[in-house]
Amino acid sequence: MAKEENKEAAKARKIELEKQAARETAAQFEGIVVKIKVSSGADGRLYGAVTTKDIAEALLEQHKIEVDKRKIVLDDPIKAYGTYTLDVKLYPEIAGKLTVVVCG
Repeated sequence: MAKEENKEAAKARKIELEKQAARETAAQFEGIVVKIKVSSGADGRLYGAVTTKDIAEALLEQHKIEVDKRKIVLDDPIKAYGTYTLDVKLYPEIAGKLTVVVCG
């Protein structure tokens, strides 16, 4: 009986630690900008597209914050220069806002 209670307590503690880590990561996104430089054609359209993988790699390289690319919400790949605000779902009910600037 005590063993089961210990397992449940350990599981609850683990979940709380994961939530806390997600909240801290979301707070780190405040005020940072991820800059991604890409080439474009004469009409201003990008060669290829900026994907969640590109954003995750740039975030790690520029700000030392590691986020799984599957947690970055991007409905369609980015195919034009500009500033984009993306949601990053770090944990159920916990999301952060990430600003991405795509430039040449």
